Amino acid sequence: MILTKTPFRISFAGGGSDHFNLKSQVPGRIVCTTINKYIYVAVNIKHDDKVRLSYSLTENVDNAKQLDHLIIRNTLEHFKINKGIEIVTIADIPSAGSGLGSSSALTVGLSRALNKLKKKIINKKKLAREASIIEIKKCNKPIGMQDHYAAAYGGLNCILFKNNKTVSVRRIKISNSRLQYFRQHLMMFYSGINRKADKILGKIKKEKKGNLNYEKLSELAKNFEYELVAGDLNNLGHILHENWMLKKNLHKTVSPLNLNEIYENAISAGAIGGKLLGAGGGGYFLFFVKPEKQINVKRKLSKFKCIDFDFCNEGSRTINI
Repeated sequence: MILTKTPFRISFAGGGSDHFNLKSQVPGRIVCTTINKYIYVAVNIKHDDKVRLSYSLTENVDNAKQLDHLIIRNTLEHFKINKGIEIVTIADIPSAGSGLGSSSALTVGLSRALNKLKKKIINKKKLAREASIIEIKKCNKPIGMQDHYAAAYGGLNCILFKNNKTVSVRRIKISNSRLQYFRQHLMMFYSGINRKADKILGKIKKEKKGNLNYEKLSELAKNFEYELVAGDLNNLGHILHENWMLKKNLHKTVSPLNLNEIYENAISAGAIGGKLLGAGGGGYFLFFVKPEKQINVKRKLSKFKCIDFDFCNEGSRTINI
């Protein structure tokens, strides 16, 4: 059996610019980090020629083409595997439609496992690219590419999407003490609402708003990195807020009234700024809050689960069992 462990990610700034915009001279830019919450993918050769898949549901079929799970079906097709395989996925926290890059983490983790099954050696760059091709092109999802690179590389990174259609991943250099001080100002809450990011992004694309604020979002990511490394950390809260204001104006489904209320309650309780992670519409809220104000925010958002998390440096990997 092959088992992979792939981290989820938090995207701080620049989300929406993680594609190649040939109409602009400004590269897409994302600042994100992986966290110590993971999806595990187990792959095993089956004793017969059938295909068994276990996630929140269980599927038993004669051929991989009959699977309902879009990503796993297309990933198996990409690797030319039609039968005789069993796949199990398990996540540390509610992840489907969460804004933590879960679908891409699954694609990366499964791709790593199947490459190992095929006895192919693959580096982080090729793994991220392969997974992005599977999810964006084969699954026809109108999503960006940041999540695949975040999951494959791991750590706190600035990811650039350049005009020559290349992706560059650069580790952000910051002292461990400053990084932990930053972490101590972050709070994450689960809204209890799951949504499909590709549906929201599809609506944004349909209204031709995909490139709206592209350069502003890229610039915010640049500013975020500067403040994180050498500036005033309190400014990070303001940048998160500005990033969220730009994002929520793309479509009404990004932040409906009930989610706006959660955000406003957190701000009134002392949060400097924050955002819904991912495309919006549900999932997890991230807030930047001074430590002395965090008890007030917890009380104000007592209906919602506060998630304990930390940063992690490793990307998708195979676990020896």
